[in-house]
Amino acid sequence: MAAEGGDPGPREDPALVEPEAPAGFFNAEMPLDALPGVETVDWMPLHPRFARRLQVGAVLRSVAYVAGGAAFQMAISPRNRALISESLPWLAPFLWTALGVFCVWSVLWPLIAVPRRGYVVREKDLLYKSGVLWRSVKAFPFNRVQHTKLHSTPLDRRFGLSSLSVFPAGGGLGNRIRGLGRETAERMRVYISERIESAASPATASDEHAEANGNAGR
Repeated sequence: MAAEGGDPGPREDPALVEPEAPAGFFNAEMPLDALPGVETVDWMPLHPRFARRLQVGAVLRSVAYVAGGAAFQMAISPRNRALISESLPWLAPFLWTALGVFCVWSVLWPLIAVPRRGYVVREKDLLYKSGVLWRSVKAFPFNRVQHTKLHSTPLDRRFGLSSLSVFPAGGGLGNRIRGLGRETAERMRVYISERIESAASPATASDEHAEANGNAGR
């Protein structure tokens, strides 16, 4: 009804009108105490031989580093080596000490890092945790996964290990979980593939139903 004097009444700004929720939609608030805690997840450890596999790889790389350093030092002419020793007598001992510390640390690091990694396969997603100082927990919902891939290096196969890569839908880099047993990795790949297919089946059926209804209405 118009106000007195013929002036129209106040109108609601369309930008301020909240959109109506779909029928049957209810978004209740969840109290913080009701949220599940990460510590309640039963984390599965990686394969027991994974730490040793990383140590063997670190030893092989350390041998290559030492051999490369020795070859580089021998490639320098004796005159130049003498000049460097006179001007910078501390340089060679410092470099070899730094290389030795790095090699030893790279061999010991898997014993610290691997026990802090783990994974959980749930009905609708896959969880993976890693990190020592900077820890992270990643979740891979199966309805957002496009495909999976198994791969292993010759050293992985020597220890009976495989890696599982999970690629998100829409492209992008995949996330890799290393240190799985070959049988476990294959079972996880099959399970995730089945979950992807089951998630895609209802969408395909609804698209076919909508297309059929559209053709019937023509």
